[in-house]
Amino acid sequence: MEYTKEVLADKKVKLTIKVSKEEWEKALQDAYEHTKGKYRVQGFRAGKAPRKVIEKEYGDTVFYDEALNNCFYVYYEEALTKEKLEVVGNPKLDVEKIDETGVTLVVTTEVYPEVKLGAYTGLTVEKPEIKVSSAEVNAEIEIMRDKAGRMVVQDRPAKNGDTLMIDFVGKKDGVAFDGGTAKGYELKLGSGTFIPGFEDQLVGAKAGEEKLVNVTFPAEYPAEDLAGKPCTFEVKVHEVREKVLPELDDNFAKNVSEFDTFEEYKKSVKEQLKKEKEQKAEQDAEEKLLQMITDNSQVDIPEVMVEEQAHEFVHNFAHQLEHQGLNIDDYVKYMNTTIEELEKSRMDDARKTVKTRLVLEEVMKRENIKLEKDELEKAIAEQAEFNGVSVEEFKKTVHDHYLNQIASNLILSKLFDFLKKNNNM
Repeated sequence: MEYTKEVLADKKVKLTIKVSKEEWEKALQDAYEHTKGKYRVQGFRAGKAPRKVIEKEYGDTVFYDEALNNCFYVYYEEALTKEKLEVVGNPKLDVEKIDETGVTLVVTTEVYPEVKLGAYTGLTVEKPEIKVSSAEVNAEIEIMRDKAGRMVVQDRPAKNGDTLMIDFVGKKDGVAFDGGTAKGYELKLGSGTFIPGFEDQLVGAKAGEEKLVNVTFPAEYPAEDLAGKPCTFEVKVHEVREKVLPELDDNFAKNVSEFDTFEEYKKSVKEQLKKEKEQKAEQDAEEKLLQMITDNSQVDIPEVMVEEQAHEFVHNFAHQLEHQGLNIDDYVKYMNTTIEELEKSRMDDARKTVKTRLVLEEVMKRENIKLEKDELEKAIAEQAEFNGVSVEEFKKTVHDHYLNQIASNLILSKLFDFLKKNNNM
């Protein structure tokens, strides 16, 4: 096999591969040996017909496709190895010549882009001073207080904030409409759950009372037969409930935390909020540092890499929908779009993601940051122990993608350790 390489525009390379007569004959014979069993020739058992007989029966070119594929994969990979070329995307294959003297293949492919690193050490990322105000602590405690509250039935007129237990029947022109009837429905007054005006008319209602509520559906209401139309709701109030909040004392602290006093609990809330803010500040600083390093670097990204990343985004989104019991085809139909349009909408994000990945890969190459086998095995052993299984069982039961994710997280952790040590943040 002989080949020539030509560098084209847009980071593409053209390889012209010449397969000799002898190499082509061997490829044809290999194709015959590999596929002869699927050809049926009268007078011969399956797989026993000579090559010449099959070629006479099915045509001289019967083994060409298989032989061409074999030549492509073998000699294309050989040329890439000799030229030390990293390629991206699927190559384009053209058969320039095929006759008794051999075959000439022309392969056009995009090569892995060159990254021109800018400054990635000695950079400064400002982090805000972490403060937690009393108002933030009190707001967090109020959230827990609300969760710890209990509903108490009240023998009084309902007020905003109360929760009513009601039955209702919605009618338009005196006729009940679909979806407008419920029994034992819990409605919090002032929540804005129902259409405007409904909840306001139940303020002042008492348990056992029946009320006629008059409303007009919003013009943009999804149900066309109700949009903009006046309707009535016959409402029966069964209970008026008020959420009673606990006192902010030591008993409250014991009920919602591991602490014995309210002051200890309050202090722990402040510490937790500070910890969360510090983690958020650290995460933001890391993202800013990555952005600075990426902005400092130059890379001409092949469009095929961007397209593949956008496709990956949508592929992952489809998996997220599946976990929620939804289907990507139903989703795009509901959103009046297409999968292709979804991918197109993610192209800018994909371009940023690809550039960041390429830049970080180049930093790791430059600094010889790599994952040692014992580091990966240790992480896998820890995951196996966490799941209560042996390492061998863990490797058998988890998907390769999960093992790759463990490796990816480890190498990224090493990279960030290096960047934190060599930048001011």
